[in-house]
Amino acid sequence: MSGVTSQSDTGAHGLSEALAPVRVTGGVHARFLSDGTRTAVASVVERGGYRLARPSTFAAHLEALLVNTGGGVVGGDRIETVYELGSGADVVHTTSSGERIYRSDGAPARLDVRIALEPGTRLDWLPQQTILYAGGRLERRVEVDVVGDSRLLMVELTTFGRPESDEGLAPASLNDQWRVRRDGQLVYAEAVRLSGEFGQTLDRLAVAGGARASALVLFLGRDASELVEPMRRSLECDTCETGVSAWNGLLAARALARRPGDLIAALGRAIPVLSRRALPRVWVT
Repeated sequence: MSGVTSQSDTGAHGLSEALAPVRVTGGVHARFLSDGTRTAVASVVERGGYRLARPSTFAAHLEALLVNTGGGVVGGDRIETVYELGSGADVVHTTSSGERIYRSDGAPARLDVRIALEPGTRLDWLPQQTILYAGGRLERRVEVDVVGDSRLLMVELTTFGRPESDEGLAPASLNDQWRVRRDGQLVYAEAVRLSGEFGQTLDRLAVAGGARASALVLFLGRDASELVEPMRRSLECDTCETGVSAWNGLLAARALARRPGDLIAALGRAIPVLSRRALPRVWVT
């Protein structure tokens, strides 16, 4: 007797139960090294539909373009990105598109980022936006270890649903944890937890004041304090709410906007102020 069942045998409910355990465990683990003139990928492990492309930049730095061939993330997926930069390496990280977090049937999606920078390295972490759709549940943890005079720029843009739709009434959740250490000492920590209906949560003045997009910019470098005023000017936007401060060689900026496009445009002006080079080509529309 055959053990194979068809969709007509199981019905839609049975098919859903059969597919429930199917989840993605994937990501990229890469190590980058410099020969003194150029940076190259020394080793890379790619899993679960994630690929690391390397577009030509005609420059000394390497552009690492992370591609999700699956097109999005759903509840229960576990994605891990690990970057290790050897002494002298210079890397610009970005993504081929925004990372979409779709509706969950219960379990959250988990995105883990682990970054280690050895002395004399530079990393510009510039992924495109993370889009948390109605019903999505996301747990994200970012762990960064910086050693010596390494230079780090990190930008994370999160968009909540589609502002022009009726998704404001749908529940979603975000648990975002950041830890950045320099020479073993904790220099930046952040924990953001949001849950409930988009509209009710984000419309609260103490949360987002009606914004539907949020950005965090972190910069570690000796000239961090000198860049506060240029950053404030570059982030100026009639429809954005922004704040920039610096202490102990670290600059942090926060920005909110009701329309994600306004915030993306502001970041497009601000990122070159800190990186002193052009945006990755995938950012340019």
